[in-house]
Amino acid sequence: VRPAGPTFSRLVELSTKAAAKPAPPKGQWDAIATPSVDAALRKGLIDDSKLDYAEVVDIIRATVADGMVTAFELDDLTTIANTSRTLSPTSKKLITLFVGEEYKEKRGIGPYDLNSGQKKLAAEMVCDFLKNTRTTFFPKLDPHRVGIGILRRIAKPSLINQDQGSLCGPSALMFGYASDRPGSYARFAIDLYQKGQANLGRLLIKPGKDVRNFTPPWSLDHVDWLTCASIRDSENWFFDFDDTGKISDLAGVTLPSEMEQWFRKAGYRDVRENTNISRFNKDIDDVNEANRLLDSGYRVCLFISANMIDYDDQSDKGSAFTMHWVVLREKIQVMNGYVKAKVFSYGDGDYVIPHPQEKTGAVKPLAIRDFLMNFYGYVAAKG
Repeated sequence: VRPAGPTFSRLVELSTKAAAKPAPPKGQWDAIATPSVDAALRKGLIDDSKLDYAEVVDIIRATVADGMVTAFELDDLTTIANTSRTLSPTSKKLITLFVGEEYKEKRGIGPYDLNSGQKKLAAEMVCDFLKNTRTTFFPKLDPHRVGIGILRRIAKPSLINQDQGSLCGPSALMFGYASDRPGSYARFAIDLYQKGQANLGRLLIKPGKDVRNFTPPWSLDHVDWLTCASIRDSENWFFDFDDTGKISDLAGVTLPSEMEQWFRKAGYRDVRENTNISRFNKDIDDVNEANRLLDSGYRVCLFISANMIDYDDQSDKGSAFTMHWVVLREKIQVMNGYVKAKVFSYGDGDYVIPHPQEKTGAVKPLAIRDFLMNFYGYVAAKG
């Protein structure tokens, strides 16, 4: 190497050049991609680098504030639940409940749609409730399941599901109420949980202690027991409703006159009851009138035999013990002597009649005469 030559100069240059900075260490929260979750997360960590329960509620509040919780935000919440080293079991459970089973078609709801003024107000109400869940008249109900259950039903009322509780009448009422008045629905459920009674419009709901101290089966969501069983029990003047078994079947039956009064006292207008529970069923004119009312913006609750919604029994004549309330979602189609309908029933807002067989997907056409045999009329109400 020649002194002062180009090679020597290059060696000097390399020996005196500052070393390159090492790559910054990978951050714990680098995977958080959405601004709403990231901002709320940073705010929660700023004071002590830990997330307490109230801060987790505020992270959830941040995701609902703009009216839409996206799949990306749900993924970020899952990242927090799986990554945080300081999250309490209660906080982790809250996030897990909120994210839900978004990828399971029947049980999950996917992204949350809260894009209306009433829904946003209701969501704020629920977040406030989740921060203070100590007061309750329902000691066997999980307050976090109740709160998140309310929030999910504000976003998607068709999640309301009586399971095996003989609560199809109250479920139909709550489906309409949560759809039309989400803020009032949230207030009703929260007041019931915290005060043991609540107003549904002019209807005071005050369940007995058996309902308030009952532990629902795992398949029945706590918020649906809270609301639907309370309505049924409060309005029973003779039978006591306090479980989900066969004993409760008769106590759980909602008569058309009751359904009419519930809608009327809940604040609906022009409530119409057009039913007949005797052996004389309704005819095609009643089907056409139900369709006309649906077109005019009414909530239309059909009173039918539950046989009609089952593949195996759809053409069998029902009995008093198979009476069932569903909510009409689209106009009943009558073509070439056969019937098709879409209703809300058992936690499904897109339940089709005739219903496919679960295993094979096979469908048996439902003749109009068989539909009418199990169709007892409707109660309709203007929201």
